[in-house]
Amino acid sequence: MTAHPRPLAMSSSWEDAPISPWSRFGDGKWLLDIRTAGRRADQNRFSWAAPMPECSRISGHDHSHLIRAAKHFLWSMHFDPPRGRKRSSATSLQQKAMLLRPIIGWMAGEGLSRFAEIDPAAVERFCTWLRRRPSRAGHDSIRPATVTNYLLAIKDLYRQRSKLADAPLIDPLPLETTYEAAGHTRASKGSIPFIPDRQAIAILNEALRWIEKHGETIVMAEAIRLEARERGLATGVFRQASYHVRRALRAARLSDPSGERLDGAYAARQAAVHLVEACYIVIAGFVGMRVSEILSIKVGAIEYRPIGETGVDQAYVVARLFKTVDDPDGRVERWTAPAPVARAVDLLERLSAPLRAASGREELFLVKNTQYGEIVPVTHMHIAWRINDFARHVGVPDHDGKPWQFSTHQFRKTFARFVARRDRTQLLGLADHFKHASVAMTARGYVGSDFDLHSLINHEARAETAAALDRLLAARQLGGKMGERIVARNARFRGRAGEQVRRDYVAFILEETDLRIHACDYGWCVFQQETSRCGGELEPDEAGRAPAVCLSCANMVIEAKHGSYWRDRRERNAALLPCANPMTAAVLNEAIGQCERVLAQIGDDHGQE
Repeated sequence: MTAHPRPLAMSSSWEDAPISPWSRFGDGKWLLDIRTAGRRADQNRFSWAAPMPECSRISGHDHSHLIRAAKHFLWSMHFDPPRGRKRSSATSLQQKAMLLRPIIGWMAGEGLSRFAEIDPAAVERFCTWLRRRPSRAGHDSIRPATVTNYLLAIKDLYRQRSKLADAPLIDPLPLETTYEAAGHTRASKGSIPFIPDRQAIAILNEALRWIEKHGETIVMAEAIRLEARERGLATGVFRQASYHVRRALRAARLSDPSGERLDGAYAARQAAVHLVEACYIVIAGFVGMRVSEILSIKVGAIEYRPIGETGVDQAYVVARLFKTVDDPDGRVERWTAPAPVARAVDLLERLSAPLRAASGREELFLVKNTQYGEIVPVTHMHIAWRINDFARHVGVPDHDGKPWQFSTHQFRKTFARFVARRDRTQLLGLADHFKHASVAMTARGYVGSDFDLHSLINHEARAETAAALDRLLAARQLGGKMGERIVARNARFRGRAGEQVRRDYVAFILEETDLRIHACDYGWCVFQQETSRCGGELEPDEAGRAPAVCLSCANMVIEAKHGSYWRDRRERNAALLPCANPMTAAVLNEAIGQCERVLAQIGDDHGQE
């Protein structure tokens, strides 16, 4: 979109001003120049004449002023945004337009003919009206996050009032934030839900299993299916195609991840579909890319670059970053790719090869539109449906008695949470993958400038540190030298009376310091370099960490939850005593004594948590 002068006042001369290469300001329908990967073609269009839920159109004479004022507002948000704000992209304009249409419809029903008539009382009535409307997602009512979006649009109208001929004249939310007015609680404010641990671990483990153990088999089955189908079609008899496919697959004697034979076209094709879903989940779960970035991945996306002067190559996945980028085509960026991600991209290249050859496209996420027979890129909505299809197929456990509804944006939040998590003992076989990502992030291995991802990970790290610190300050029994010091000084933080004091102190510590609490199987390290025994500089040195070393370190804290480690260590050493020589027995008895002292400190001296 080329630059245009700013519209300072409404005038008929603006009717012919281009909104995009295909639409004018005065058109009843806008086709916007949006090139973000994963969007349907119809999501780039917006009609100002669409019917409202009350079955009354807002394009009549009575509402023409509001429509025109809404258009000018959107125009101003693109060319002259509020101070300190980036100009709205074409995608943002479409989203804002979708919010404005119901606002205008409600105003028409209320007898409000100008945005200038919106005041705090009107906003309150609007919120009540919104909450009575059913949700498109099947919920009983619209969620607070959706209400917030509508209120933010009204607030932006007010902020732009000096540049518009019609806008709210007084602050529509003078006494509360948009989040408060929308009904957010402290827990829900501005939050994107992460996937609960049990469900996240289950779906990521299953996706890894499909890729690492069965990927080659499924790709082979799909290749056999396609080749046999071509042979059958070459006979000129359509039925021969199915016969050739069944014969070829049965001869191959291949099985899917559940052990079922891939002995027919449907079974092979479904396995290939689920493998594509698994590939998406692995990329989203172990890289943290947005859905638009993943769906923009093209052939040849894996790139290897040396790490410093080590001579070791690191794999990166190359895609396009659309968020926070002015260029509608996005910007090429690179993200560190752990081995399973590189493997997933390789499988996608091979699975998508026939569709790419038939369409001339380079994207790895392609699908054949069954209605029109056209090969098109996969959309956000389609991949979200397919993620849940994979979850159902592999039997991801329910959450609170119901299937967890996976969405694409949840994986980025979950990735950040797992990378930031210091205590990875609950991540089962996934811990190494997230540790790799954590090291890469620390070393700025994510070569590109996905600063939002860095910020998200840092936020989650601070949240985990805050939770651990709050728990330690309230504890009555702790092990380790730092644990003893905390218990000796934390009386004022305990109990209900100390909750607010503790909360304020934790907030102060996080605000004034860069404190991070580092986990291991046997305790926490409240890291301070000057007192560190492991030799770490910015954080604990993994090579230098060991139970005996950490027990002699002033940074060590041990909670009751670590009791099982120390009991197991005590029992393992005790089991070796009968066969040990005197020198070895002395070492074993010292280790057993360490375990017993720790267990006594945390109140677990009898093996009770």
